[in-house]
Amino acid sequence: MVNGVNGVGGCSDGGSSSGSNSVSVTQARELKRRRVDLLSDDGVETHQNTPQTALPGRRCFVTVGATAGFRALLDEVSTAGFCLCLAEHGYTTLEVQCGPDEAAFAERVARLSDDDKHGIAIRSFGYTGNMQAHILNCRGQAGVRPAGCVISHGGTGTVGEVLGVGAPLIVVANPTLMDNHQLELAESLEEQNVAVHGRIGSLAAAIDRVAERIIQGTLDALPPYCPPSFPVPATDRITLFDWMVLTCYPDELAAQMHIADLDQAEADFAQQQQQAQQVSSQENNGLAQLD
Repeated sequence: MVNGVNGVGGCSDGGSSSGSNSVSVTQARELKRRRVDLLSDDGVETHQNTPQTALPGRRCFVTVGATAGFRALLDEVSTAGFCLCLAEHGYTTLEVQCGPDEAAFAERVARLSDDDKHGIAIRSFGYTGNMQAHILNCRGQAGVRPAGCVISHGGTGTVGEVLGVGAPLIVVANPTLMDNHQLELAESLEEQNVAVHGRIGSLAAAIDRVAERIIQGTLDALPPYCPPSFPVPATDRITLFDWMVLTCYPDELAAQMHIADLDQAEADFAQQQQQAQQVSSQENNGLAQLD
């Protein structure tokens, strides 16, 4: 489950770091400025005596899921301030899966001027049948693309898919839902240091924290992604992440633990029966030899 944003050099409190390996937001932005200073007039990074193919800019993918809308999140990522924050960290593309609010989001984007977008290309759609492709575009890979980030609602399916791929993740709880499960999940993931807990009204701060984690975890230089084998072996189906998510649902966690105990008891009983049969067989063989 370790994938860079998941605690490799990350800060346990999610918002600050200390020690010789820590990198401030100011340093992160300075590194980005230095890279810009190395660009030639045609936008290609130059190195002395070392030809280098320029990598694409960072990508931010926002997803609200396929069921409930999340207008507050869509409204915040379609502002000039958010675009400026992305541009300062080297992002060039913002992709947004809007769910039922695609038309409203497109209308807000249409009202942004070119100056408001700060060079960010904004693309949107309602739904997608290939979520993983968009998530993979946010995963850094050495010599291919720098790490971006996924900003997701607190749906466990999406969160699990992003963490499985290894892309930096910001989880934003939808406050309009009937319960606080998304908030509990976001807080739990940040406590575990596997994701950033983003909050409506301060997503720029979450982008800053992701930038620090990208540098600390060297997420711009990950190896190629290798999808897991399918079907997943039975022994690997209940993962640490599954149990971590279940801590937000005490009744379901208790049920799963009870099922696991029953399975273990059944396995122990079967093993005892097998051992008893082996002992009985050995005794019968001994008696036969005496006869």
